Amino acid sequence: MSRFRNFLLLVAVLAGAVLLGSPSLARADYGVRVYDDGVLQFEAVNGVVLTGTGSSSIFLGNSLTYSATTTHFLISNGSGLSNNPGTQEGSSLDLSSNQIIKTTFGSTGGMHTIRIELSQTDWLAPTGNPLTLSSSAGGSIGYVQGTTVGSSLKVDATYQGFLANTNALYGQPGSGSTPIQSASAARTSVGTAPLVYDPAEALNVNVPGGTPFSLTDVLAFTFTVGAGSGQHSANTSGSTVASVPAPAGLVLALTAVPALGLGAWFRRRRQSV
Repeated sequence: MSRFRNFLLLVAVLAGAVLLGSPSLARADYGVRVYDDGVLQFEAVNGVVLTGTGSSSIFLGNSLTYSATTTHFLISNGSGLSNNPGTQEGSSLDLSSNQIIKTTFGSTGGMHTIRIELSQTDWLAPTGNPLTLSSSAGGSIGYVQGTTVGSSLKVDATYQGFLANTNALYGQPGSGSTPIQSASAARTSVGTAPLVYDPAEALNVNVPGGTPFSLTDVLAFTFTVGAGSGQHSANTSGSTVASVPAPAGLVLALTAVPALGLGAWFRRRRQSV
């Protein structure tokens, strides 16, 4: 019996040593920052508000919701979604459910810019070097009547995605970014107008790879509002996706498929004549 107890003790010690010696799993950091005219006024990381007035929460590590109040803007339902740590088929970080942003300029109007940075670290897939990074976005603006009929509203928007193989939160390397997508819309009466981003999809096929890496979405709105205007709004949903480039041979083969089909059709037609 004593030998059996000694054996169990040895097993327990060995199991403890294995657990202590095993590397701990990395925990991805998930953060959002909001700038008003270039000044940081709200930041939350992993659900904890570090700067400014607002709230933040995270569910299952990959979904973020937040609200934020700045000098000139109110974000009522900011959100983000990801499939972190990603898959070999693709990793995506989304500004989801529309970032609804309202102006609080007051009756004097003016021009002010809000910038939102959504970021997450510790992506482990896809693996490869280089990687392809793509971004896409769409949205709209809303005009609310103020004290002056016909007062103007103009919104200029930009969106861009980043991949940092340094795994830095909010990492924005020039070599790991998509081209900037731009949109503009204007109104002088109550209603909405679409924000159509150009290009519709921005692509960088030569992004330095390596894991772990971070993904960052950067969205900006510049509101130019006439005096006596109302509490106007804008929203955008955007997505940044990292993927492995398709092999050149596969792309060439797929390009040739339509030609092969036409060749077979012509041969059958000659035989039937």
